Formats: sequence, C-alpha cells, structure tokens
Amino acid sequence: MTSNLSANPASGEERAAILQQGHPSLTNPDLAPTPLTDRRWTWWHYATLWMGMVHNIFNFTWMGGLIVIGFSVWQAFIIAAAGTLIQTFVIGYNGRVGSRYGIPFPVWARASFGVRGANIPALLRGAVAVGWFGVQSYLAALAVNLLFRTAMPAWRSLDHYSFLGASANLWIAMVVYWLLNFLVLRHGMETIRRFEVWAGPAIFVVVAIMLGWILTSAHGVGPLFSQPSHIGMADFFETKFIPGVALFIAGSWATMALNIPDLTRFARSNKEQFWGTMIGLPAASIVYYAMAALIVSAGIDLFHKTLWNPADVLTAINIPALSVIGALILALATISVNIPANIVSPSYDLNNLAPRLFTFKRAAVVAIIISFVYGPWEIMKNPDTLYSVLDNIGAVLGPILGIVMADFFIVRRRRLAVRDLYQPDGIYRASGGYNLVAIGVFLAVTAVLIIGEYVPPVGWLYNNAWFVGVILGFVVYTAIVILLRAAKARSAAQFQAVGSEGIEAVEREQVGAGSA
Repeated sequence: MTSNLSANPASGEERAAILQQGHPSLTNPDLAPTPLTDRRWTWWHYATLWMGMVHNIFNFTWMGGLIVIGFSVWQAFIIAAAGTLIQTFVIGYNGRVGSRYGIPFPVWARASFGVRGANIPALLRGAVAVGWFGVQSYLAALAVNLLFRTAMPAWRSLDHYSFLGASANLWIAMVVYWLLNFLVLRHGMETIRRFEVWAGPAIFVVVAIMLGWILTSAHGVGPLFSQPSHIGMADFFETKFIPGVALFIAGSWATMALNIPDLTRFARSNKEQFWGTMIGLPAASIVYYAMAALIVSAGIDLFHKTLWNPADVLTAINIPALSVIGALILALATISVNIPANIVSPSYDLNNLAPRLFTFKRAAVVAIIISFVYGPWEIMKNPDTLYSVLDNIGAVLGPILGIVMADFFIVRRRRLAVRDLYQPDGIYRASGGYNLVAIGVFLAVTAVLIIGEYVPPVGWLYNNAWFVGVILGFVVYTAIVILLRAAKARSAAQFQAVGSEGIEAVEREQVGAGSA
C-alpha cells in the first residue's frame, strides 16, 4: 500500500476512505479519525475537564497518604506541585497527536509498536485504568453510602451484613454508582463534554464550603502546617524528592500522559487542548491540594482525629443538608474523573483488540464490570499496598511513554501516514504487525525496573520507576532505531556500489567480445 502523509486526517473524506478501505480487524467508526466537524471541545471544556479530574476523592486522600508515611505537609505539597508541572507539559504535548490526527491512543501506538503489537501497550494501559476505576468507584460509593445513611437512618442497619469484605449497604451503593456511570456513558462523548462543564466546578464549591466551615469552627488551620517532618529537608531533596515525584506521577496522571489523544481527538484545535490543559491542570491541582491539606489539618483540632476521606469529613461535620448535597456532588464529580480518565481508555483499548466485536459503549460496560472483580476496597485498606501498586504502574507505563514519544517526536518527526495505521500491510506492519524493537525495549526496560524491587543495590531504579522507565525507553528506542537505519543505509550503499561495478564489468566483457 502507498502511504499518504499529506492527506488531511481532519476531513470527512479521509475518515470515509479509512472506514471503507481500512482492514476490518483494525477499523471501526470509534477508532477512525474524528472529523473536524465533530470536534467541539474548546479550551474551557479541557480546563473544566481537568478541574473535575483533579478535584476527586482519591486526590483528596493523596496528601494524607504521603504524610502518613512520614512527609510533612509542605514536603507533600512540593512533591505534588513538581509532579503536576511535569505531567502538565507531557500531557499537553502528547495531546497534539489527538488534536492533529483525530486518533485515539491505541491507533497512535500502532506507529511505534506495529498495527498488531499496539495491543500490548493498549491492554496494559487499559488494565491500569480499570484498576483505578475500581478504586475511584469504591471511594465514590462511600460518599453515596453516606448520602443514604444520612437521608435514611434505617439504612445503617445494613452495616451488620457483609459480603467479600464490604457491607451490604456499601455493595448497594457501588451498584448505584455503577448505574450513574452507565447513564452518562450511554449517550457517548458529547454527553461527557456537557457533563464536565458543571461537574468540575461543582466539586470545588463543595470543598470550598467544607473548608470555610471547618476553618471557622476550628478558629485556625490546625497543627499539620507547623508539625515537623520525620524526614529532614536535606535528606528529602537528596533521597526522597525524586522518588516521591515518581510515585506521585504513577498515582495520578501517568495513565493520562499516554492516552490523552483519546480526549484531544475532539478538540477544535491543538491550541484549545494545549492551553486548556496548561491552565486547568496546574491551577486546579495547586488550589485543590492546598484546600485538602487545610481541611485535614483544621479537622484534627476540631474532630480530634485525622480524616483524609471527604466523605468522613462530611459525616463528622454532621449537618444533614450539607452531607446529602455534598455526598451527591462528590459522587457525581468522581464520575467526571472516572469516565474520561479510566473508562474512555479501556473502551478504546478493547475496541482496538477486537473492532468487530466491541463498540465504545459495549467495551465501557465490560470495563466497569471488571473493575469490581478484583476488590478495590481491599487495596485501599493498606497504604503500603497502594504505593507498591503505584510503583509497579510506573514500571509498566514509563517505558511505554518513552517509546511512543521517541517514535513520534524524534523518529517520525510528528508525521504519521494515517491510512496506513488501519492497514495490516502498510508502513507500520513491521514484522507480522509487531515492531520487535519497541516490544523488546519495553520488556528489557521493564525487567530492569522490576529487578530493582528485589535487588537492594539497584533499588533506586524501582523507586524512581516512572522517570527511569521514560528516560530509558526514550533513549534506548531512539538509539536502536538510529543504529538500524544507519546499518540499512550502509547495506544499501554497498549493494548499490557492488551493483554498479557488476554492470560495468558486464559492459566491458560485452565490448571486448564485440571487438573480437
């Protein structure tokens, strides 16, 4: 097949050609490029998207987890700020793939991993997303459970019945939350865009009300901001800062850094998605983490215990109207992070695996169901378990991110032959559809990082898994591709030289024979 780098992937004609000519095992309407006429997301939609995704229940508990393991509030805040800024720029620049070509992440991954090999990073990314969806669902279900407990006192009697580690009323709350997600998803991405416009700011309002009430009632900001750290500042910056940032990234937006094209493919332009991210993500993060720390710190003086879950804070405030409204908005706002961050990706990933079997909505339902099978409420019981999971996420996603970025920005210089991404015999076919270089680099770098978990002398590799993975994936993949290209060019030059000499020899022989 002849590659086409000049065709406009934003045109309806290009999309129609891909749907008509693309191979059925690689193409369906959800995977085909989004035409410009269907791209309606402005910078405000991306800003509110990030407001909704940052202002979620897990991020509220995040700083508490860092403080529990020994960091001070200020150290935790420095880690969060640094991690947020790094991710903001990575997400903003990777978003260019979606806004320019209109393709989701699994299709983008075909350029670096091969049209078949792309299923490897896609399914790994999807598995991580499903895991996070389960964690977020559990935290949101706690808020829904609080709502029912406050509105219906008889609901509390269900606390005495439990199944697989969760109470009966919590199980009902999780089912209710599942249905809320399904109601939003059943109308597709356009409904998500509209939902984000108000859901993002709504959670900010609830947390602001909680903050105002607690600061007023406690008459101050509480002890955490003056409490000394168990880790000295010199030791913090020498040995804890970079691992802390790597851990933060693995637990926040390492996944979105990969699959951000799933969302930016709906942007009106690259500027819209880029500046929406540049404004929404860092601003919302800094304000939200500061508010969360203030609420928890002042709450220690007011409630005489540390409450890191906003649902627990609402319960302790004990104002029925605020608890009901706050819990409802918390649950709805969590949908605003869970769907774009943790359901959109696995939906496209399953779609990419079997385009003839899955649609976006069908894959989303499968992903939601799977997210409850592994019991996320058990993971959330132990911070050490959670942070071990986050390190392993960094070990897996870091190398993938480094490889796809190196391939797009360095090797291909931001140019893709879009039609070939949907053909098994196009320029991305590699070796039977698998790019053995990308797959080999991914396996090798991931193995090196995992070894660090079990071999103490190189434990720093594992502790800095996301950073090390991205850097090694980027550098090693780029170096191997350059070396292979150079070797191929030398072979071609030698072949051409040998071919020229052979032709000249034949001509000499023919001339000699003719003279004789």
